[in-house]
Amino acid sequence: MKRLSLLIGVLIAIGCNQSPPGGPGATQKQPVTGMADNTFKLDGPMTETSIKQGETKTVTVSISRGKNFDQDVNMTVTEPAPKGITVTPAGGAIRASEKETTLTIEAAKDAALGHHVIKLEGAPSKGGAKTTLDLKIEVKSAS
Repeated sequence: MKRLSLLIGVLIAIGCNQSPPGGPGATQKQPVTGMADNTFKLDGPMTETSIKQGETKTVTVSISRGKNFDQDVNMTVTEPAPKGITVTPAGGAIRASEKETTLTIEAAKDAALGHHVIKLEGAPSKGGAKTTLDLKIEVKSAS
């Protein structure tokens, strides 16, 4: 019985190592997914940023660059921020040599409470497709 178990284990290991990419029976290579040439993507915090009225916080926005994308990316807030919330720099940029930038979010003492979305747009400085990023924040009472 031990020999049969050992034999089955060896056959499984050999069979698994010789399967073609995509599994048994696959005849074509699977497409490689990734970013299109000369494009970019913006990424913000994975979770909602919590901020109290009267408080200031910083968040990091990073950039993933596709092949041959070596431009600065100009950042702007595309819709008015909720009452009492300021995002600085509203017209900042991620330079071609940088991988990220920092934004400052300030909630005034009378900032609107609740969950909000701040819409940012990234535009290549030399032209090309723009992209957007939703920054989710929650404003809580200072007390």
